[in-house]
Order: sequence, then C-alpha cells, then structure tokens
Amino acid sequence: MLEDYRKARKAGIKQLQRDVSAGRYPYPPALDDILKGEGSQGEIPIGLAEIDMSLIAGTKTRGRQNMFSSGFMPLPEATSEFASKWSDLIDSQREEGLRDPIIVYEFLQRFYVQEGNKRVSVMRYLNMPSILASITRVVPMPSDSKSYHIYQEFTRFYSVAPVYGILFDEEGRYAKLAAALGETLDKPWPEEKVRSLATVFYMFSSAWRRFGGTYLDMAIGEGLLTYLKIYNLDDLALASQQDVDEKVQRIWSEFVVSSKPDAIDYLENPTPSKPKLLPELKTLYKGAVLAKPFSVAFIYEGNPVIDGWEALHDKARVKLENRLGATVKTMTFPDCKADDEFDWAVESAVEADCDLIVTIHPTQMTQALRAAVAHPDVAVINCSVSLSHSAVRTFYGRMYEAKFLLGALAAAMADNHKVGYVAETPVFSTVSEINAFAIGASMIDPKATIYLKWFTAKDYDWKRELREEGVRIVSARDYPVPSRPDEAWGLYRVEDDGSTTHLAEPVWMWGRYYELIIQSIRNDAWVRESHMRPNKALNYWWGMRTGVLDVKLSEDLPHGQRVLNEVIRQSILTGRIDPFTGKLVSQTGVVQEEGDEKLSSEEIVRMRWLNENVVGRLPEQKELSEDGLEKVEVAGVIPLDPTVVVTGSARTV
Repeated sequence: MLEDYRKARKAGIKQLQRDVSAGRYPYPPALDDILKGEGSQGEIPIGLAEIDMSLIAGTKTRGRQNMFSSGFMPLPEATSEFASKWSDLIDSQREEGLRDPIIVYEFLQRFYVQEGNKRVSVMRYLNMPSILASITRVVPMPSDSKSYHIYQEFTRFYSVAPVYGILFDEEGRYAKLAAALGETLDKPWPEEKVRSLATVFYMFSSAWRRFGGTYLDMAIGEGLLTYLKIYNLDDLALASQQDVDEKVQRIWSEFVVSSKPDAIDYLENPTPSKPKLLPELKTLYKGAVLAKPFSVAFIYEGNPVIDGWEALHDKARVKLENRLGATVKTMTFPDCKADDEFDWAVESAVEADCDLIVTIHPTQMTQALRAAVAHPDVAVINCSVSLSHSAVRTFYGRMYEAKFLLGALAAAMADNHKVGYVAETPVFSTVSEINAFAIGASMIDPKATIYLKWFTAKDYDWKRELREEGVRIVSARDYPVPSRPDEAWGLYRVEDDGSTTHLAEPVWMWGRYYELIIQSIRNDAWVRESHMRPNKALNYWWGMRTGVLDVKLSEDLPHGQRVLNEVIRQSILTGRIDPFTGKLVSQTGVVQEEGDEKLSSEEIVRMRWLNENVVGRLPEQKELSEDGLEKVEVAGVIPLDPTVVVTGSARTV
C-alpha cells in the first residue's frame, strides 16, 4: 500500500536528518568501500540460511544506496517508480510472503545486500525478525585484533553449528557456548541439536529485543549463555514464544546486573534490624517464628567426612542448630557435584518447605542460579566473592584481616627473616590475603621475606623448596583436612627433626555468619537490602568486627607474642589499622602513595599484584591441577587461554 510507503519514507527522512545532525553517514554503508581499506583473502559460498534482520548492515556496492536511510527506510518521493515497486512488495509480503531469497555478502558477521534491498526495507518496516538469504562469506585479512580472533572462533563455531546471529564481544565465548551444550568446536554437532539451538536463539533474540536487550551494554550471545545456564536446551526448543518471553522476563535482572561494570555491592556489615513499634507486635512475631522452624538446606559438592572446607561448614551447621534450638532446622545433601544430584537435592529441600539453600563452593554458582530462578520464594546463597548474579547472593569473609595478624606473628617468630606462605588457588580474594600477610610481616620486620607457593600447582614439591630456602615458619592451609589428619595446617614452625609445632590459625565462625543471615531474612533486612540496591548483585563481605572470623593462638605461644597479637587485633577492630591504606608497593612498583585512602572492596577482592617482599608469582594456567583450573575458570584472577574450557574434571580445547 502506498500509505505504508509514505509512513516508511517519513521514518527514513527522520533517520537521515538525525544522522546528518550527529555527523554520521546517512546511508547504508557499502561493503566495497569497507574492503578498500581492510582488504580480504577471498570469498566462500555459504548457501541458503535464515539471517537476523538486525545483522544486515549495508549494501554490497554503492549502487542505489542513497535510496535508503541508514536503517533501510525508503527515501524517494511517493510518486516515484521506486515507491510503486516498494508498495507492491509489501502487498505481496502480506498476501503470500516474500519467498525468493535475497543475496548477501557476510563480512565479520554482518551482512551486505547485493540483491534485495527493497525486500530488506519492507521487512524492516514490518519489524520482521529474519529473512532468507543466499550468503557468500568474505574472508577478512589476518590481524592481531580482538575482533579478528573472535571472528576466527565464530567460523569454527559455524563449521560445527551453522547458526548466525549469536554475537560475542570476548574471545573464548563460542567455546563456552559449545561446552554449555556438551559439545566442542572440533566436530559437527548433531543436526537435532543445531536445529534446537537455532530455534531457541530465534525465540530468545525476539524476546531480547522486545524487552530492551539492545540497550544493555552486553552482547546478545552473553545473554544467551546466561539463559542456557538456567534453562535446558531441549525444554526450550519445545517452548512457545510466550513461554520464552516469560522466562526471559523472569531473569531479566540477571542480564541487567551482568551488563553493568559496577554490578556488585559489597556489604561489609550486617544490615541493622528495624525496631519493633510495639512490644505486642514483637511478641506476636516471636511466636510466629517459633511456630515454624526456619529450615536451611546445605548442599555440598563433596563430603564433610573427607573435605576440610565442607567439614568447617558442617560443624557450623551443627553449632547453628545447637544455638538456635527449635527455631531452626537444617538438612544436608552431600556428594552433589553432578547437576542431576544437585537438582534432586534442591527439589527435596523445597518439598521439605526449605527457607534457605546454602552452597559453599564458587563452582556451585551455576547450579545455585538455576535453583534460585526455579524457586524464587527460597533464598539461595553461595560462599564466594565477586560473582555477579541477581538471584543468588554471595557471602565470604575479609580473611585478609586475619592474615594481616598472622603475618605480623610469623615475622616475630622467624629468626632468619624468612616466612613461607602456601596459598590454595589464584581466585578472588586469595591475592589480598597473601599481600595482607606480607604487609603484616613487614610491619614487624622490615627485612621479612615471604616465599609464596601454591597447593594447586602440580608437579612440584613446595615443602622441599621451602626447606632448601631455610624457611622454618610456614602459613599453610587455613583448616585441617579430615582425610589427611597428620598434615600441618595454619601457622606452624618446622623443627630441626622435621616435625611441626602449631602456632596459630585463622578461625572461620560460619555458625555466626549463618545466624546473622537467617536473622536478616526473618527481620526483612534481606528484602530491604534488595530494595535499596535494585539491579545489583549483593555480596556479604563481613570482617572481624562482625565476629565471623578471628585468629586463634596456640597456648604455648610466648606471652610477648600474645600481647603483640592483641594490640594489632584491637587496632583492626577499631579501624586504626588497615593493611591496604596508605603507601603500597608491589613487586613492580608503587601501587598507591602515602596518605592515600584504603583501596576499594573491588580493588581488594580482584587484586592481581604481589607485595614487594613476596618472592614468587601467580601460577600460569598450565601449572595448575585440574581442580585448580575448575575453580579459576569460575572466579580466577589469572588469565586463561580462551580456547580452553574446563568442564568438571575434563578440559575441552
């Protein structure tokens, strides 16, 4: 209809005027002009495929490009032959659809029209999501740019799963997408899975645009990865567009949080409770709470009988029950590393009317996220730091405060200025703990040197290396491991005969942590926190002042060391001392100058530099054990090869 043409032309003229005013080129760019500057290696015929309309970027040649605005809206007068043909096309589309494919050239995942510009214009006007096209790929010239590397990975992906439109801004994401679906980029995927992915992406992209995804600072592929973390591909392939819209809307806050550079709020102290207005209301509230015990489910990857980290949390669970008595009920689900075991534990907990689900490893975050989305009435937490999700809150402690104390004690006990520090894995907060320990040591002994080793580094003997360096004071694992009862842990001294003497240890008071979280849910502080910080990932990051961690000294420690420890401890509790305030110097130079304020929570958590008195470095990917790699992939501070994806105990390259 000519009336449609007039409306489309009006939109085109407005777009042209906006582009001119903004200093932008007002017509669709021509690929031939682009290639004059960048060049190409040749062309590869791809064949017929349905392509996303949003990926059509311009025309192949200059030709009649000035007949369209930059968004392919028509510009000629309504009395022109062009307008008549355009009107006939839109009538044909409404009556029987446009069956003939357009001819396009693809360059860096964008399409440039050789034949069918008016059809593209009509489809854009009708807001149609896709169009059938005959595609020829223009192979770009090699370069070291990130965009070229991403495109190279895309071509690998397309060779095994020919689906256009899944765009990423970072390297390694196509490999992650393949791993999320149980596939690789090395061999063709089953045809049924490719069809399912294409169907799911088509419906997801429609919902993504409808809810405003194009306005987020986030590639659509990242949104799809989050979507597929939460929902099963096979189920999604059978869903209707309405079902998909509802699912996308349900998890929209996840996309918003992931798109923000400042998405995480670190809550360094518990939110205070609101005072009750009337004593009678307080009595009624208490009675209601006592009538139904607060139910908490602990879902473990492994087993507390073997794993020291899980043993700490399970002891805290028992203490929680003993302290709160009949007002709280807990249940445990050990050995739930596999997805089906974890999901079964969640469903069992929900059937038991669970109020809170606790997961204690960062590697459980994806599973926890699925549980939180499926059961929005149940609070879900994950023991980690700096992972940005809206539906799952994370919690950890400022262990660097305790390590600062232990570093000072270690330097006071080392008669040769040498102290060993064995860290677990280079993940968020670990480096800050190393540095706080080193800074605490240098405060007592300016000549103190910290020899850094790693538990999760493979194929080397850190005990032998420390012995050869003459190191006798060692800070090792923070807690005992039930399966290795004879292994020294905490801060200890190596005696002349090779035996060890325990000196001190950091103490996690997880029972108090869980009690405070339960209290926040009961008194509605949990809800108020989310209302005060919309579209934020909330990370509880409490320190010694809240009573969730401390340092315990051996009874045999000399009196002078006990006094020293208490003086520094009180200074931390009152805020007079903080290891990351003032001048900080790394192995490579000054981090901040004297008089500067404390580093931000984000800077402390994601710290990658090592203090000047540390001898050692962060391990490289190839040096880590499989378990270490799995943890680093989720929350690591070292760079990983983007073509390597860790999936459980196996790596896919």
